[in-house]
Amino acid sequence: MRPFKLLDPRSLDEACQMLDRYGEDVKLMSGGTAILILLRQRVFSKPYFINLKAVPGLDGIRDEPGTGLRIGALATLRAVETSPIVRQRAPLITETFRLVANVRVRNSGTLGGNLSHGDYRLDPPAPLLVLGAKAVAVSSRGRNTYELKEFFRGLFETALQPDEILTEVVVPDAPPKAGTAYFKYTSLSETDWPCLGVAALVTPSDGGGTCGELRVAVTSVAERPMLLEHLGPLARGKRLTERLLEELGDAAAERVDPIADARGSEWYKKEMVRVFVRRAVREAARRAGLAAG
Repeated sequence: MRPFKLLDPRSLDEACQMLDRYGEDVKLMSGGTAILILLRQRVFSKPYFINLKAVPGLDGIRDEPGTGLRIGALATLRAVETSPIVRQRAPLITETFRLVANVRVRNSGTLGGNLSHGDYRLDPPAPLLVLGAKAVAVSSRGRNTYELKEFFRGLFETALQPDEILTEVVVPDAPPKAGTAYFKYTSLSETDWPCLGVAALVTPSDGGGTCGELRVAVTSVAERPMLLEHLGPLARGKRLTERLLEELGDAAAERVDPIADARGSEWYKKEMVRVFVRRAVREAARRAGLAAG
């Protein structure tokens, strides 16, 4: 690991000023889970790192009436997982975050670091995508809000500008009577990155018995986490029969462009998308009170 200097800002404004001052010579660090690995492997290096943990007030978790959950970027994955507020307002997040790696990693990794890294192999983006989350960032130029479905741009690439700091994630309340589910499949060890992850949200129609709304997101398949918006119209107003579930799985597999890695080939990941989209939608429908089959 090459030597570097760690900068400790005492406010968000000071952190933004440091970004402006050091430009390409500096990088943000929150939990440091991923960055320290890359530094040890000498994948990249910077002479300066800004320690965001020195900035107070970025790790809060609160429920704001009319807005939804506001989760600070420095909230650890473990803090989000064990938060009673999150469990009550967005159980899908709790369900997903408890599956991330292991407790040691969840105790150090932060939500903001997880999302800002832009790694395609992560679990948290999928539930946040189906819940319609937004990422809030600040810079010396002001404040910017990104729809999470537009936040991930490519392999390790996000919409964040070089001078922006992700400060919080806003998660709107799920639609009334919605059922949600997350399925993670690991082809190597249980605590490894997923071969794929699928999150689903199903809302019954007003009359009941049919699907009113369907949202599905996949992660660890393509170069970025994706919200598969084309699946919603295929299910709207229909009974979620096994035939329709198969059609949804096929439509999902056709849309994704898998990236081959140690966890699966392109062909294998497409086949797993078919299987796990069906499973996730079926379980979300069951939790919404809709009998799929």
